[in-house]
Amino acid sequence: MSLMKNPALKDHKRMELNEEWNNFTKRIGEVSNIVRDMASGDKERADAAQALADQYLSGKVIVDEDMKMNVKENRTVINYKGFQSLDNKNTDEIDKDAWMAEVSKDAEKRALDRKIRREKADTLKTQATKAFRRGEYDRALSYYNRAIEQVRDNSMLYCDRALTNIKLGNFDKIFADCDMALRLNENSFKAHLYKAKAYKELEETDKLVECRKELDEKFSQHADLIKYFLDKKEGYGDDDQDKD
Repeated sequence: MSLMKNPALKDHKRMELNEEWNNFTKRIGEVSNIVRDMASGDKERADAAQALADQYLSGKVIVDEDMKMNVKENRTVINYKGFQSLDNKNTDEIDKDAWMAEVSKDAEKRALDRKIRREKADTLKTQATKAFRRGEYDRALSYYNRAIEQVRDNSMLYCDRALTNIKLGNFDKIFADCDMALRLNENSFKAHLYKAKAYKELEETDKLVECRKELDEKFSQHADLIKYFLDKKEGYGDDDQDKD
């Protein structure tokens, strides 16, 4: 169901769009002037306007009285004809509802893109899990890498990749994934557990003690599992249970 069909979400979205619209109309005149000067045929005016446009598009910071903008990557294509048409009308005459509808369509397009990415990530995760259970850890790691490229806000993917690196003996690579998983879910048992395992295998005793204390305090109900996992040299033996 479209997000905009939900009345509550629609009202909230409209408030956000109103604010964005106000910002847009506040600066549209300036952008229109730049484009008009670039198309004026006057070389001096055109060169000056081009230099200003380049500042907007090259990643430089532009500051006015109440805005600071930093464009990190240039993906902008200027529609000269569209801006030339604005010269013949006051910006207040722009159809606000039509503009908001276009923004809404763009939001829905991004939502669809996220859905497609999550479906791809789910497929890759399934392939990774199968490879892991066959003991094909290098292949599993490759699948997890590709899954995370699609979806970067799934704490379980980072935990699964950390466990795969445990199986491969890549203990120094575990901390980044566990820390990311904990940023996404501070109560992730597996992230705490795998981090402790890495500290133990790397013989970082002080950090292991600290991590183990946190594990015991937060997850006392898993005391036997914690001991078994940390003491087992090959890592967690019951892969099927761990991957569920």
